[in-house]
Amino acid sequence: MKTSIYKGIMTVIFSLTFILLSAQAPILIIDLDGNNNSAPAMAASFNNLAAEYDLTTTIPTDLSQYEGVFICLGIFSNNYVLSANDATIFVNYLNNGGSIYMEGGDTWFYDQTTALHPMFNINGIEDGTSDLSILAGQSGTLTEGMSFPYTGDNNWIDHISAIAPAVTIFNNQTPSYGAAVAYDAGTYKTIGASFEFGGLQDGSSPSTRDELM
Repeated sequence: MKTSIYKGIMTVIFSLTFILLSAQAPILIIDLDGNNNSAPAMAASFNNLAAEYDLTTTIPTDLSQYEGVFICLGIFSNNYVLSANDATIFVNYLNNGGSIYMEGGDTWFYDQTTALHPMFNINGIEDGTSDLSILAGQSGTLTEGMSFPYTGDNNWIDHISAIAPAVTIFNNQTPSYGAAVAYDAGTYKTIGASFEFGGLQDGSSPSTRDELM
């Protein structure tokens, strides 16, 4: 009898734990962009994909409940510049096995470097201008076969390249330069982009924002 009661109690505890964990959104969108260009597009894709997410306009101090964090920094002159304190929160999150996507037109070259930036294995090459055109996916990467016309904010777009073993996953077509880099560090994963997800225009499969997401 005691054994049966014990098993019953444990079953209830495990069931409640599963329900509570399932109720937590695994994805967080942090919208720091003054123009709020990408967050609504990200949310729309997550809705289409039936993925649970939270959306905030501030940086939480504790990110441990999230499997992935999407950071929207924006494009000059409505961009957000990460502080050292901001970076510490994200560094700790990555060091605990997290995954981050971060986009910003100035964060990779023009803005101050923080402790977070080297964790993307991105080399900021130059400040760039206003010449994003068509973003082409790269062969042998997760974006192979994709191509997106870009119509989003387009000022002083940083040119970037990958530091191996990171890989460039999007190149601007004309003029040609790196615009997004993916890095699997083994213990954490990152993607950094100098364009905005919200500026990508859907085409035919596989060139849709939902498929990219």
